[in-house]
Amino acid sequence: MNYLYLSALATILATSVQAQQITLSESDQTQLSVTFYSQNLGLIQESRTLGPLSNTDTVVVTDISQQMDPRSLQIQNAGVITAQSFNKSVISYQSLMNSYIGKQIILVKASGAAGDDIRQSVTLLNVSDKTVIVELNNAIESIPLHSDQWRFIFPKKPDNLLLKPSLTFQSEGKTGSSNIQLSYLSSGIEWQMDYVLALNKNSDQLQLKGLASLFNNTGITFRNANIKLLAGSISQPAKNFSQEADSSVRMMVQTDKLSVAPQTTGDLQLYKLPNKTTLYSGQQTQVPLLQADAVKVIASYRYQFHVTPYLDNNLFKSNPSSYLTFTNNSASGLGKPLPAGQARVFSPDQSGGLQFVGASFLPQSAVNEKIELQTGKAFDMSISQKQTSHKKTFNGAVIGIQLNINNSAADNKTLDLSSSFSHAWEIISSTFPTIAKRGAAANWSIKLPANSATIFNLVVRLKTKN
Repeated sequence: MNYLYLSALATILATSVQAQQITLSESDQTQLSVTFYSQNLGLIQESRTLGPLSNTDTVVVTDISQQMDPRSLQIQNAGVITAQSFNKSVISYQSLMNSYIGKQIILVKASGAAGDDIRQSVTLLNVSDKTVIVELNNAIESIPLHSDQWRFIFPKKPDNLLLKPSLTFQSEGKTGSSNIQLSYLSSGIEWQMDYVLALNKNSDQLQLKGLASLFNNTGITFRNANIKLLAGSISQPAKNFSQEADSSVRMMVQTDKLSVAPQTTGDLQLYKLPNKTTLYSGQQTQVPLLQADAVKVIASYRYQFHVTPYLDNNLFKSNPSSYLTFTNNSASGLGKPLPAGQARVFSPDQSGGLQFVGASFLPQSAVNEKIELQTGKAFDMSISQKQTSHKKTFNGAVIGIQLNINNSAADNKTLDLSSSFSHAWEIISSTFPTIAKRGAAANWSIKLPANSATIFNLVVRLKTKN
């Protein structure tokens, strides 16, 4: 007897018996951390308990993001990884059709009577967007893919199709039980900042509340996760993996008061929520992130007009733009890095109730930066503009401009007026003193009494020739 052959055979059999498939599900998870970016991107870091592992074992990790970027996957504390793969072949109507091309399926035609459906075994030849091609009794038939009369029965689930995506890997093995670490980037994760600004009666102070909206469209639940929010813009490699998202959205609002101090991470700001959060797939969660109760603010109105050396008989009517201006420093009652986001402004009415008066995009702001928000147009302030004179000169023209400014509000207003010029310019006369001259523009600040009409006249020389 060939004892060497028997020994080798015994070794092969023993190895095949020992090789196993180990599945790690969400129940094996011991820690979960999710970092949300504002660009449809998230970093998922988690730990799962894994026992001893041989070099022939295959580990299957379920309950992972359906939108994982497999190129970013890192597996640690599981031995030296020899192979890893992301399995996305999830069972669906289309994937079943594609898997059964060239194979037998059952074609069922409804007859209208219960239990009298007509069944016929056919060979599936091809599938297009609207049509199924089958072979029946050596003849080729075309059938509508979506029909009320026909349906298809597949004998069994193909082995290559999964109920949900999974990750598999093999390693050189490890001894003992330990927590392995998984880390990967995924789309379907995003956060955005929303601000609520509540003005006081005099519009010289506001309360600022910053709410972070978290979006989870990964297909999995983030259960008891440590949530981190990264504010700022980063460069990303080109994506060629699927970014399908769950279209259903459920809203959950957490109302605990908190003000999270950011940490500087590289050139970005990192906010870590103090409490663990559960975020279901398809769910949007809002959490309070920032709050400042007494921020000094300046409410102003702005109007800009353009002066050219050409004759213009048109009459222009408009309303000046409303602006809120404040400085992001401690002296103004703020002094915190502010992520970019939409700001919705509310102002008290005569009964003290807050009314929505406009919205603006608040850009990313570092400490000590000046913030200006345009909230809309002033309803109770109007401006009519016309050219009152036009006189040609040897090197250009002298232009007269008149603005009729009406303030019908019950309180005084300040209008910041600016003019831009198409050519080299010189102011000959102005109703109000110019507060700034720079480049091709001049500025004025005009006090408007309540319920008043103000006339602003400007005469300027424009030089069109040297």
